[in-house]
Amino acid sequence: MVRPFALVGLSGYGALVLCAALGPGSAWALALLCLGLACVTLACRACLGFAAQRKGLLTWQEPSDVYPRALALFQGLFWVAAALAVAGGLCGMLAFRWQQAEPVQALAGEKRTLRAQVLDYPQERYHRYYYRLQVEALGQEGGALEEVGPFTLRLSATMPLACQPYDWVECAVTFTAFDSGGGLYSTLNSRLADGFQAGAYLSQYEGIVVEENPSQPPGELLARMRRQVGRALDKLLPRREAGFLRAMVLGDGSGISEEDMGNFRELGVSHILVVSGMHMTVLAAFLQLALKRLPIRKAVGNLLTGLCLLLFLALSGFQPSASRGAAMYGVLLLADSTGRRSDGLNSLGLAVLAVCLGNPFAGGDLGFALSVTATLGIVLLYRPLEQAFLGRRRQGLAFALWKPAAVSLAATAAALLGTFPVQLAVFGGFPLLLPLANFLMAAPGTALLYLAFAGSFLTLLPGAAPLAAPFVWAAAWLSRLLLWMAQVLSQWKGSFLSLSGSGLLVAAGLLALLIAWVLAGRDRPLRKLLAGCMVALAVFGGVFQGWLDRGKAVFALPEAGAESCVVLVQDGRAAVLSCGGYRTGAVCQILQRHNVREVTALCLPDRSPDAREAASQVLEEYGAGALVLPEGAYLGRDLELALGDTLVGYLSGGQAFDVLPGVTARILPRWEGLRLTVHGVEVLVEWERAQAQSCGVLLTNQEESQVNSSLSVWQTDAIIGENGQGWAFSQPGEATVLAVEDGCLAVEITPAGAVTARRES
Repeated sequence: MVRPFALVGLSGYGALVLCAALGPGSAWALALLCLGLACVTLACRACLGFAAQRKGLLTWQEPSDVYPRALALFQGLFWVAAALAVAGGLCGMLAFRWQQAEPVQALAGEKRTLRAQVLDYPQERYHRYYYRLQVEALGQEGGALEEVGPFTLRLSATMPLACQPYDWVECAVTFTAFDSGGGLYSTLNSRLADGFQAGAYLSQYEGIVVEENPSQPPGELLARMRRQVGRALDKLLPRREAGFLRAMVLGDGSGISEEDMGNFRELGVSHILVVSGMHMTVLAAFLQLALKRLPIRKAVGNLLTGLCLLLFLALSGFQPSASRGAAMYGVLLLADSTGRRSDGLNSLGLAVLAVCLGNPFAGGDLGFALSVTATLGIVLLYRPLEQAFLGRRRQGLAFALWKPAAVSLAATAAALLGTFPVQLAVFGGFPLLLPLANFLMAAPGTALLYLAFAGSFLTLLPGAAPLAAPFVWAAAWLSRLLLWMAQVLSQWKGSFLSLSGSGLLVAAGLLALLIAWVLAGRDRPLRKLLAGCMVALAVFGGVFQGWLDRGKAVFALPEAGAESCVVLVQDGRAAVLSCGGYRTGAVCQILQRHNVREVTALCLPDRSPDAREAASQVLEEYGAGALVLPEGAYLGRDLELALGDTLVGYLSGGQAFDVLPGVTARILPRWEGLRLTVHGVEVLVEWERAQAQSCGVLLTNQEESQVNSSLSVWQTDAIIGENGQGWAFSQPGEATVLAVEDGCLAVEITPAGAVTARRES
């Protein structure tokens, strides 16, 4: 059966993914290629039609149930040509959009004065405020402004501006380029998918001019409405619960702490904290179920459901992921209203096509990829998995109790299998507790969404605040339950299965057991045994992987701006050698990814607020054998509260301390770094510019380091390195420079002294 919308929509999306992977500059070539192939396909179809018509092969005899193969091929070629034409058209749209954004990207590093309109309230992340501006005029610093083609700018500021949505602002900024490193889902592709053509930071806070907008556009009303709901939640609830509900309803994650976000991320359920297609589906299903009990026509009920979804989209600020879910469910509602039976693949294809037409950069959006693949997995695999989980005996109390759990597990497993290729390519693994966390959080998360939506809607009605309070309070208790679940489950260390190296053996074992479980048929004892083996391997897979990688030392360096952040991991233990950078949760993510159970040492050369916050998170979640500070440094109340049983050592330059069993690090004379030997390889971690010397591996954030090394890894914004994966360095004296551009770079040293490097997400 031909599914035209599925073929056209998914083909168009695949073309956009290819454009994002090769770079936006390749869009014109891909557009011409797709359109050329479409013309060739149409020509082949015409030749086939002419030949088949002469032989009478395209005639369908009504009394016969036989569908002519020639006719099927004739129609199939038409849809293939249509899919190629749509793919070419989408690539052309992307190329046109990139032509508008490319000149703005070329402004990187330049200081300009701009006049722009503020499109929304700022989002606070990493102690900075991020504004969405529509730029209308540009000028040289101190010069006159000239009108330009409007483009959307992501402005970063350390302090909030005294402006409201849709006010006009004039200020001096320094443009920055979005990082194109990191492959398909690079920062450049992600920002373009979010609608930003350029980035900048506020270069001076003097002379900022804010002009109030006399009109009141619809966008301002929506922003004020969202602001009203957020303030009502802040007024009714404690900060932690209010931040959780604002994230689920409004898409504003600034109120969620790094610790809570890290807990959900470790379990692979961070989608609960963002407005996504899942929220739209759950809400629409509940509304349809409730409206079916009212004496109204089906079309009217579907219309009311659609209006409620539109209201939820307005509350969330039309988040891209929520818009995708609403588009797909809108297709299902339309099919249901016309009396047609909806097809899952066609509905998915139509929704994907609608999103791609609205945003040609969607191919580089990781959230969109996960949404599409998860939905595809559910459409294709949910029914078979549900039948397998339910079994053949479907009677009695045991079946009634098992059925809801089986349905939830089937949906989770189908979505997980659908997203598995993306997780493998991007994240390099997945949390083994993901199915359990999804299963436990599904029911309270669904109830929380219902209550939060009802309470948020009532806060918008004049005089209805007392009616909203019970719904909001009940949602707050459920949010507290989810936060507690995430905190408890995330304490299980060693539950991340990395699909690189030895982790592939564990993944292959799980896949082999799953295939054997399917082939076991009706042999119930064997199926139970295989299921038990799968559960045991899933739970203890991280431990098994650690046993296979015993003795290997890994230096993990996340992207940290121009700061130093280095973590040494070996045999389930870790030493944090520096923890600077604006990504305060990056160190804990590395510890979780590498299944670290114990932190033996935490060195804090950088005393900035971000570094102290990162150190506090490590101490609270993992503790540490020793906290190493420069001699005479101030400990501070924040670190003192998080210390617990951790010993504090104040060292001067030249002194040494144990970082791991059998590994000793020596502080450089001016506390500009430390030097250690791992498996016979000399490693130097440089925090500040060190004196001229040599080593085997250099880990630095200095743009002009004087240290000579066979391998240098640079954590600095000024270096543009070459992306790759699986580099190997075997010959001493080879000078190789790698840059941490996006994600995380891991340098591995085997017990034999071999050094390799690979990218992590």
